[in-house]
Amino acid sequence: MSRDQHLERLTGRDHDVLVVGGGINGAISALALARHGVSVALIESEDFGSGVSQESSNLVWGGFKYLQTYELGLVAGLCRSRNLLARSYASRIQEVRFLAALGPTSPYSPAYAALGAHAYWALGRFATGRPRRLSARALESAEPTVDSEGVRGAVEYSDYLLVDNDSRFVLQLLLDAVDNGAVAVSRLRLDGAERVGGGWRAEVTDRLTGTSHSVSASVLVNAAGPRAAELAALTGATLRSALCFSKGAHIVVPSVTETGRILAFFDDDRRLFYVIPMGHRSLIGTTDTRVDDVETSVTDDDRDFLLEQANARLRLPRPLRDADVIASRCGVRPLVVGAGESTDRDWTEMSRRHAVEADENRGTISILGGKLSDCLNVGDEVVTAVRACGLSPTRPERPWFGEPPEGVRTRFHRSAARAGIDELSAARLWRRHGRRALEVADLVEESPDLGLPLSEVVDCSAAEVMVMARHEHILTMDDFLRRRTMLGMLETSETLERDPGVERASGLLFGSAA
Repeated sequence: MSRDQHLERLTGRDHDVLVVGGGINGAISALALARHGVSVALIESEDFGSGVSQESSNLVWGGFKYLQTYELGLVAGLCRSRNLLARSYASRIQEVRFLAALGPTSPYSPAYAALGAHAYWALGRFATGRPRRLSARALESAEPTVDSEGVRGAVEYSDYLLVDNDSRFVLQLLLDAVDNGAVAVSRLRLDGAERVGGGWRAEVTDRLTGTSHSVSASVLVNAAGPRAAELAALTGATLRSALCFSKGAHIVVPSVTETGRILAFFDDDRRLFYVIPMGHRSLIGTTDTRVDDVETSVTDDDRDFLLEQANARLRLPRPLRDADVIASRCGVRPLVVGAGESTDRDWTEMSRRHAVEADENRGTISILGGKLSDCLNVGDEVVTAVRACGLSPTRPERPWFGEPPEGVRTRFHRSAARAGIDELSAARLWRRHGRRALEVADLVEESPDLGLPLSEVVDCSAAEVMVMARHEHILTMDDFLRRRTMLGMLETSETLERDPGVERASGLLFGSAA
């Protein structure tokens, strides 16, 4: 359906649930509810996945760092969620090796770190590759990019990484929700909501046209991320927990290693930071700074700090400089603080747990905190919460999450073979588009030229962009470059402005170019 059709369905009927917020918490809530037979509508004031959900490290991990505060139950729970997520979205989430160099700034000895890595492996039910301890000499051989001078040893272990970007993963979840009957509209601002006849009537403004609309639902789900407290105040909901914010900044630079590993280091303040593969680039981060405002950006100090820390721990042909920074990303982590809980302890030790709070009398559910790795638990808890609010979700016949059934994948690969699409390209199409990859294959079979990359910079084909234009709610080029693809993170703005593939993509999306 077009955006106008979604908007008509949003405003022209009553819904069981209105989800406010199109990040990871909103998307997973919409999918869980739709698969449980609940009539669900979702609105987002910006683009889907455009808030904190586009600023992560792209890691799907079990919280190794929380072992240092002995939160074993939290780590075990995160690992279970991580394992299930990785199995359920096997083409989108891949296991990667982490290599942690333990130098003078490390608070742990190699032996103690290796013990922690094996404990983490056990808490993760041995679902990943076995950890191993490396000597300084073995580290130098295994990863020459790491400057081993002063390093006492290293530990290698496994976790998971999104192959594509975080915001695309969020969008894919939301599209799955739409496939199961959900309605979703972006650029729709919530101006107010009131209780009417035991339900909610929300007043919204279309930010594209300025027109106002009303939306009716029995239950309202607050999935506003860092702005959850603001939305709670707007709807008159009372929160039992509070949020505080930690700013995390990353920079993107040319690739510093070809091994595919994620390199982990302790910075001068003994905080972990990483060098993470991102396409054909490297992502360096993250910082951890306490802030009061949810609006953040990468400052010169952030950039200088990350470059300084990386240069001090990497052996490169020449040091990374400001001119090497291709892009940056920055967001806040919303950290849940329970009633009466103090935040005076070490700031970096606060965990990324989540809370789902239901007010059955007012028919509101608030999702506070959380992270992508734990999203399936959020979905389950939201379904339980709407039941407590008086709705009657039904149990789906198969798991409510996961990639399309194997039969759909088999059918796609037969279509791809008929269209002359090679296996590597077919795997990439399946990862990016799921069942919509069938539409891509059909277009390429009709016209093979549509299967060629748009340029050396834009590896998407014309057929892909055409299918994305049909389904992915792309309203601006920034939606396409920053969130539907990683191009906005992998290339400088100057490169993208002059690339003919970007111009062709714009034409296919909006009819503005040949």
